[in-house]
Formats: sequence, structure tokens, C-alpha cells
Amino acid sequence: MARVAFIAHCLLNQNAKVIGGAKRPGMWEPVIDLLTQRGFAIRQMPCPELAFGGARRFWWVREQADTPVFRAHCRRLAHTVAAVMEPHVSAGDDVVLIGVDSSPTMGVDFTPSAPDWAGEPNVGDADTPLVRGEGIFLEELHAELTERGLPMPRRTGIRHWFPDYDPGEEHSRLVALLDGEERP
Repeated sequence: MARVAFIAHCLLNQNAKVIGGAKRPGMWEPVIDLLTQRGFAIRQMPCPELAFGGARRFWWVREQADTPVFRAHCRRLAHTVAAVMEPHVSAGDDVVLIGVDSSPTMGVDFTPSAPDWAGEPNVGDADTPLVRGEGIFLEELHAELTERGLPMPRRTGIRHWFPDYDPGEEHSRLVALLDGEERP
């Protein structure tokens, strides 16, 4: 049985984030190091935001991303990810997914929200709270896997953009995920 981790694009390349969004010059080492130590093969999922808006895009919130055109874009990407994931799930491999819990697309448990935000992209952090819920891409991936009769893998989101980010809590959550613990 293989161990395979499908991870958000920006965890392998922080430079895929909006300008000023990277927390590291390259990859997010705490996740990559732990996956490598635990014997997981790494599959990089595409960044829906980078593919849609390019490298010079503004950051945005869930309400701005939740459009028919962007959902169709995410669904096309999810179709490809599901096709890569399917043989692993069908073979009984240990498959996990690691997203980013501050992303409107790759959020696993939290996503940024500002229902009234429009116009100039100069809103401050205090105006974009993180709310419970999945990002747009993960919703579309879930739908794509369901159509194929496959479950969503065990998953968690990296929370390095949270104001009260706790690397120890995140490490414990990742270890629990990689050790096969189900989500609460």
C-alpha cells in the first residue's frame, strides 16, 4: 500500500501566492518534511487562483470566487485531480489531502469571507474574517469524487495565516492525519 498526499500548490511553491502572501521563499518545509519522514509520495494539486488570475492577481474572499465561471474552472481542475487520485483510492492506498485554511479555494475547515467586499482591493485583514467551511475548489473536488463513487480523503488545512497560528498545534494535527485518525 502506497502513502500519497495531495497538497495545495502553494505548499510546494509559496511564490504561487499573491504578491506579499508567501511566508517562506520556497516551500512550506514543516509539511513537506513531515510527509517525507512519514513516507508519503507528494502530489501537487494545481492552484485554481494562479491558473485563473495569474501571478499579479489581488487576493480575494470566498464570495468573490463563488461565481459560475470560477466554479467551472475549479471543476475542470478537480476533474484532473480526481483522475489522479482515483487509482490510489481504488488500490486502497493511504490517501490524504492538505489544503490551506485561509484560502477561498483550498480551505479545508476555514475560508476567508467578506460578503460586502467589492471595489478597490485595499481591505484590511480585520475586514476578512475566517469562517467555517470549505473553499470553492475543495467543494468541486468533493462533487467530482462523489460522482466517481469515491470518498473525500482524510484532510486538514495549514493555518499559517491565522493570527494565533500555533506551529505545535498544527504539527499535532498533521501527525494525527498522517497516522490515520479520522476528522472529528
